[in-house]
Amino acid sequence: MSAPIILPQWGMGMNDGEVIKWLKAVGDPVTKGDQLVEIESSKVNAEVEATADGTLGRIDIEEGRVVDVGTVLGHVLEAGDSEADLPEVVVVAAAGAPVPVAVVAKPAAAPAAGAPNGGKQIVTPRARRLAKDMGVDLAGVAGTGPSGRVTEDDVKTFAAAPAAGAPAAAAPLPESVVPVKEVVKLAGLRGTIARRMTESAAIPSVTLSTRADVTEAVAFQRELVGEWRQHKIRPQYQDLVIAAVAKALADMPIANAHLVGDEVRILDEVNVGIAMAVPDGLLVPVIKNADQKSLLDIALEVRDLAKKAKSNTLSIDEMTNSTFSITNLSSYNIDIFDPLLNPPEIGILGVGTVEEVPTVVDGEVAIRSIAHLNLAFDHRAWDGAPAGDFVRSIAKLLSDPTWMKA
Repeated sequence: MSAPIILPQWGMGMNDGEVIKWLKAVGDPVTKGDQLVEIESSKVNAEVEATADGTLGRIDIEEGRVVDVGTVLGHVLEAGDSEADLPEVVVVAAAGAPVPVAVVAKPAAAPAAGAPNGGKQIVTPRARRLAKDMGVDLAGVAGTGPSGRVTEDDVKTFAAAPAAGAPAAAAPLPESVVPVKEVVKLAGLRGTIARRMTESAAIPSVTLSTRADVTEAVAFQRELVGEWRQHKIRPQYQDLVIAAVAKALADMPIANAHLVGDEVRILDEVNVGIAMAVPDGLLVPVIKNADQKSLLDIALEVRDLAKKAKSNTLSIDEMTNSTFSITNLSSYNIDIFDPLLNPPEIGILGVGTVEEVPTVVDGEVAIRSIAHLNLAFDHRAWDGAPAGDFVRSIAKLLSDPTWMKA
């Protein structure tokens, strides 16, 4: 029998993937472990490997298609197999779409002689569900599938056809007459980002903004300049924020969670995703077990991940299984903003600018370094009071960084 090539799930946040390039052609010999097809998902490229020896028997999903996790992309024919052993091609919808973009089927055997077209109607389960969703009466739908089966395409075609006597459809609005300089297609990384942002925007999230006195943290950052010179690395404010977030997550596990279905899953690892801008969009590499690493280790890992992000050499492992994310716009002089969640995570911290502000301290006015922190949280998973406690705990950890010196 043939071995299916299935789109795997690389991390809990992965729902679909785009077929970028087939690395083998139909008929090519295949060895278990060979890379068969390049997939882009969760903002990173990876390859699906063969699970059996044989030859590539069929490609079901062509390049450029976006399909859901678990979709059969093609089949490997094992020793002794022939094309007759390949299963019938199933209807495959575009990822997240209610209708298929293509239907391919093996030729069906001719119907029995004398079987009238007006006999019992045969409807595929998917077509029946689609008809119910679209309010289509199947009695009027003619089947074009094998043996006259009614397929999803038939339902779609019937629904799109104007009803008898129906008024003509309104003319489409004219396109803009402004000359187009360039067209940027929402595909590849940009398309993945678009889909993930659409998912995030549908989440009932709330953003809490607060200010933190980080005067001592900024002073500590300056102290580290000389200490870290031997490591050829310069300390950054973001390094301190990551360390503070990791400790806050370890101290308050409710924030270190995923929302999956109707379950809030408190996670046993603190893995912090760091949003990084790249020429084509945004990547979120992950610092695993960040709460167990020193400030220097965090800083070194951030620099390494940033270098890989720029060269597009991040691995799947370096891009998956984050439990909480940070997005930093302080270098863009942004104070307050609403960061979008990275589902299934239930929280993300937006880091704003650090300003020198006259502040009353012990009854006297002093110039202090004040930071802006913006926590967006999924209100389905937790409420404003614990979310407020969490962001304030980060602010407190940054205001007194002596714990980082240990």
